Amino acid sequence: MKDYKEASKKNFDNQAKIYDESNYSKYPRECYPHVINTVSKIKFDTILDLGCGTGSILSLLLEERPNIHAFGLDLSEEMLAIARQKLGGRVELTQGDSENLPYKENNFDVVMCTESFHHYPNPHKALDEIYRVLKPHGKFILCDTWVFSPFRQVMNIYLKFSNGGDVKIYSKYEITELLAESKFKNVHWNKATKYTYICTGEK
Repeated sequence: MKDYKEASKKNFDNQAKIYDESNYSKYPRECYPHVINTVSKIKFDTILDLGCGTGSILSLLLEERPNIHAFGLDLSEEMLAIARQKLGGRVELTQGDSENLPYKENNFDVVMCTESFHHYPNPHKALDEIYRVLKPHGKFILCDTWVFSPFRQVMNIYLKFSNGGDVKIYSKYEITELLAESKFKNVHWNKATKYTYICTGEK
């Protein structure tokens, strides 16, 4: 069976030093303003960036809200090394797995995940973990890749043979159903850019 996590880790370890200025981060960079805008509408103190990569979105967020308690988790230690240089001691950064979050229950006001979810081989488990660590009425903000049908289906076939650790690109129906099945309430889905969406849910 294909080890998607190891493929993702290896892929991002290799990209880390050039990631921020490369085509690898083109779509994530386009997403950042939309995610920041969504976060800016929420009152919060604690936030977790799941799949935080090199820490770019956390850096932007801290420019607006320097007094928040920010946390970042990523599978790639090399990406985290860049994030530590960028963020200094302003964020608690942890190498870890989205399916086994190293945080206590009811810990965060917000969990955000930008261009990372399509790498998760067990999405239900990841969502259950996100739900667990959110405080009551906490918000989940998911921004990820979107491709219209039938190209999405074709790309999902191709992804099975890629080495980048990509698992699946979800349709609007699929991702909103996944959140609902994991008990999230008030689930909303909107296009963010041409090839990305933002989906939000509440614990």
